[in-house]
Amino acid sequence: MARELNVLVVDDDPIDQRLLSSALRKCSDDIRIRTADGGLEALDAFSKDDLPDLVVTDIKMPGIDGHQLVDLIRGTPRYCCIPVVAYSTSMDEQDVRNAYMEGANAYIVKPSSQADYLEVGRAIVDFWTKTAELPRLS
Repeated sequence: MARELNVLVVDDDPIDQRLLSSALRKCSDDIRIRTADGGLEALDAFSKDDLPDLVVTDIKMPGIDGHQLVDLIRGTPRYCCIPVVAYSTSMDEQDVRNAYMEGANAYIVKPSSQADYLEVGRAIVDFWTKTAELPRLS
């Protein structure tokens, strides 16, 4: 049975942020999307009481990048159980390896078209609402 999903999309590229957010919204009526323009803004969103069920973060960002953000999430007891999907234009094996070593739950290469964004959005929503059991966070 599908459940509501509260997603934080972190990306410094406003076009990619909008494309992914839009694709996720089209895949479910039971989804709430918040966005952050980078790691620092994402951490600010975490300081609020309403923690996300899932974080989808770009890896290559100025300031606190996606690698650092994953590391900070995993290193903070209040946030450490939040699933994180890393997504990037990079197909570099070291970027993929680093994301998993830091604790990302998945690594997705950014789509190249709107149709591909919709396919990725559907896969994310289906997996995290219908297949995976998410922890209840306080």
